Amino acid sequence: MEVAGTVALVLLLLVPSLSKLLNSVAYRVRARGKAEIIRAERGGEPARRAPSGEEKQAKRGKGRMR
Repeated sequence: MEVAGTVALVLLLLVPSLSKLLNSVAYRVRARGKAEIIRAERGGEPARRAPSGEEKQAKRGKGRMR
């Protein structure tokens, strides 16, 4: 019975943090969706991510095996 009580207590302590985490993720997803809609209405292209270090090396021709 002590184990069940301990597990219940831990779950009760974690519920508020998990709720905040889920709300944060949901907010970010909604914001990303709104930004995508605005970009589509304006006819702009989606933002491109910065190339990684490997992509930069490949572009410059370094790191290739000969």
